[in-house]
Amino acid sequence: MDAFRVSVICGLCGVASEQWTSESPKPKEAPDFDTRPGEPLRSTLPVWVQRCTHCGYCADTIATIHDNAVDFVRSDPYQEQWREAGFPEKSREFLCYSAILSHVGQYADAGWSALHAAWAADDAGDESSAMHCRERAIGHWQRGKKAGQDFGDDLAMEYSLVTDLYRRACLFEAAVVTCSEALDMEDLPPMLEQLLRREKALIDRKDRSAHSMRELLQ
Repeated sequence: MDAFRVSVICGLCGVASEQWTSESPKPKEAPDFDTRPGEPLRSTLPVWVQRCTHCGYCADTIATIHDNAVDFVRSDPYQEQWREAGFPEKSREFLCYSAILSHVGQYADAGWSALHAAWAADDAGDESSAMHCRERAIGHWQRGKKAGQDFGDDLAMEYSLVTDLYRRACLFEAAVVTCSEALDMEDLPPMLEQLLRREKALIDRKDRSAHSMRELLQ
């Protein structure tokens, strides 16, 4: 990843800090079943979130902040989220951003940030944290759906994504129920049907590893 440092003034505390950034190259490889993009975009994950070194505010860009998030970032629950033991540092940054998004009612985006935290944990080789982050992502999305928020292009895509998160979190019973409900949907796109049948086979084997969409093209 060709990353470089830029000076960013925090939208919360006004203090400037150096943050890593990079270009967003188009992926040349197929994405994973959970939509994680292939290389070279895949390796830019660490720069998808920034953290102010002064006040601890985390966001995709710390130059701006939602008005309703200011007090929350300064609160004990937010600071406890940052200090939560057992998670890789980059995962904690994504989880802090997820907590902010949830606080301001952007539950769909909060779920995606929690999933990004899972990917960061995957890269750090921390399976336990990765599973926990995936459960958090599902929780945010469930709350979002109750609030009328979509987190995928369509319902079938959402079902397939949640199926994969359940599988990779070792929640196999929930995974098979979600997968079966998706396969019962009418007018299921052929590619998603193929993906879901592949997921079902992986669930039956208790396979919780990452899988690439290129498997469906073999």
